[in-house]
Amino acid sequence: MNISLTIAYDGTSYLGWQMTNAGSSIEETLRTAIEKILQEPIFLQAASRTDAGVHAEGQVVNFITTKEYLKIDKLQRSINAVLPPTIVIHNIAIMPNNFHPTLDATGKEYHYNICYGPIQFPRHRYFSWHFPYDLDIVVMTEAAQLFIGEKDFSALRNRKKNENQRNSIREISKIAIIPLSNSRLRIEVEGTSFLYKMVRNIVGTIAYVGSGKLSLADVRQIIASRNRTIAGITAPAHGLTLLRVKTGA
Repeated sequence: MNISLTIAYDGTSYLGWQMTNAGSSIEETLRTAIEKILQEPIFLQAASRTDAGVHAEGQVVNFITTKEYLKIDKLQRSINAVLPPTIVIHNIAIMPNNFHPTLDATGKEYHYNICYGPIQFPRHRYFSWHFPYDLDIVVMTEAAQLFIGEKDFSALRNRKKNENQRNSIREISKIAIIPLSNSRLRIEVEGTSFLYKMVRNIVGTIAYVGSGKLSLADVRQIIASRNRTIAGITAPAHGLTLLRVKTGA
């Protein structure tokens, strides 16, 4: 059976989704829990390889099991019982044999939280970037619109080591700046797919516009240049949450 899981996690203490010898990962922790319940080796595939410190509310994962006649609700409860409190399965389903969370993903939505006041409450410290500048939300909204549509986002991607040149054309359908209480805001980003650290680079650039470090003309130049070195900073990982993954299944 092809089992799909929708999971949420607090990524603070993990080195991202992908398994690594350097420390704990979401993938390894979840796989260990599933194998403990099913008593067989399994292989996980995820819709997004979130980075170290990034959180998720709607990460989509699948695995194939040789077990038959599984009670799916009981399986969910059993796995959650052995997972640490930082990871939870909140939806589980039996999918067609050809379902693949990466290949079937048609879109993703990310949320990024920023506190721009002089102090940030401790409860937000692992889930919100403290960027203590007076931010112009109106101009940030104008800057956000410059990223909408299908564009070459070379200037808003980071290169991985030994990574070959790849197509940098991506499409963003929405970026919204949502004011919150206590000098906080949320940046909501939706698109079909994203380049490495693209969302965090867009957020960093928009934040720089809001603080006056960059202008709207600068943003236009950054996008046209395809030069990463002139864009804003990469916003810290801990402010980012993968909210949901849209799939064609």
